[in-house]
Order: sequence, then structure tokens, then C-alpha cells
Amino acid sequence: MNMFRIGGAISATLLAAALMAQDSQHPVPATSSKVEPVPSVPQTRESSQPALSWLTDFQKAKAQAKAEGKSILLFFHGSDWCPPCAQMQRQVIDSPEFARYARQSLVLVDVDFPEKSKQSDELSRANAALKAKFNLSQEPGEGFPTLVLLNEAGETVFQETGYAGGGPAEVLPKLRRHTAPAPSTVNSTGFKNLTVDEFAQMTANKANIILDVRTAREFESGHLSGALNLDVTAAGFAEKAVALDKSKTYLVHCAAGGRSVKACETLGRLGFSQLYNLPGGFRAWAKAGMPVEK
Repeated sequence: MNMFRIGGAISATLLAAALMAQDSQHPVPATSSKVEPVPSVPQTRESSQPALSWLTDFQKAKAQAKAEGKSILLFFHGSDWCPPCAQMQRQVIDSPEFARYARQSLVLVDVDFPEKSKQSDELSRANAALKAKFNLSQEPGEGFPTLVLLNEAGETVFQETGYAGGGPAEVLPKLRRHTAPAPSTVNSTGFKNLTVDEFAQMTANKANIILDVRTAREFESGHLSGALNLDVTAAGFAEKAVALDKSKTYLVHCAAGGRSVKACETLGRLGFSQLYNLPGGFRAWAKAGMPVEK
């Protein structure tokens, strides 16, 4: 009888020890009354890379863009109530592709209109002023999401409301088309950026060729005197460019500076060595009061 009791006690002890070991491997989380706040600023996630920096002060963003030679991207959204906004953030803003592009070319501005999260009165008024400035719908719940892209001079070069999916492949080409190159990429591409005045001085030499790489419709609405139009977005651009005289100097521009960079890169690969680009493009030229003809 004593042997049975001893054996039972040993079995109970072993069972208790096994249960304690199992609990130590899978501890129950301690409960806490502390609730972490949910940030309203877009949180871009990219492995091994720090999160993107989003500003909420538009004037500060303009100063930074001017100092760094970058474009400004404003993201108008409702972080805690707007399904298309959440979809755009998840598929585009949080993507590694967007993060790489933004670090090189953009100063980011978060313009959030939350309904559940608290926002300071000052920030709420500032965001409402930006909504009016860029002519978004003033009706509650409308006008989101909207992306507004400004060049370093603060001029709107792209604006689009709504998101129907497609991810970075749908959105980034639209932004890149209007984005000037980051300063760090200019010296290695085989062309030189000029100011409007420098560009104008070189157009005075009639031996230099002004190459307008916008569409034919854009060209017809206004262009530089004597310019040659060759649409960089059209099929066969490289084939047509090959027929040009590579010994000449080419003064390349588009509407805002994005497409002309692509044109210069293509021309450089084709063997053209005297290439000059106009950041800000035709818009910067016209704004400076330079002559335009139709």
C-alpha cells in the first residue's frame, strides 16, 4: 500500500513539473491598462530602412524643398475613416518602391483630417487652409485621398484625387514624370542642369538645338522659338533621336523638368555628349517672362 502511495505522489509531482515547464515556454502576457496611441502620420514600412519623415508644417516643407532641390508631395487623407485613403497608404505609401523614390526626390507633407483621433486646433486650421488652397472639395468626407505635387518653387505640377488601386506601378510614374532629379544624381548622368538665365543665354547661339520633349499638343500650345519637338513618351523616341547630329549641343526641356531628365539619359546612352537640361522646364521659362511663341 505504501509503495502505491509513493508511486502516486511521484507521478503527481512529475505531472506538475511538466505543466510548469510548459507554462514557462508559453507565458501568458501581462495585462496592462496602457493603450498605445495610433499615429495619424503615414508610417512607411521598409525593412532595414528608417521610416520616412513626414512634415505637417507646409512652410517648413517649402523651405526644406528649396534647400535640398526637391519636390513637395502633400498627402490629403482621412487616416481613421476613409477606406480609399487606407488602401492608398497600404499599397503605395507603405511600399518600398515609394520609400526609395521619396528619399531621393521628395519632401513629404501629411495633411490629415481624422474623425476619431485628436488633432490640435492649430493643425486642424492649417490643414483646412491647405484644402482650400489646392481647391479640394469643401464638402465633408469628399476630396480624399488627394496627392498634390509641387516643384521646388512651390508650383503645382500634378494633382489627383481618388485611388482605384494599382499600387506603386500606377501612382509613381505619374509623380516621376513631374519630379526634378535629386542633386546627387545630376553629376553622374552625363548632362548639366542650367538656370533659366543660363538656358536663355545658350539659346542665343543658333548653332545649339533647343529640344522640346513634350507632347505635340503641349508644343502647339506654346514653345520656345526655333525649338525641335520630339516627344520622349512616344514610341520610337530613341530611333528618331539616333538620326540627330551627335556633334551638336542640345538644350533639352519638357513641361516641369521630369521628362527632360529621362530624355537626357536616353540621349546620353545613344552617344550624345553635349546635353543641357532645364529643371522646371517650360513652366519655369514662361514664369520668368522669357519669350514664347505658338
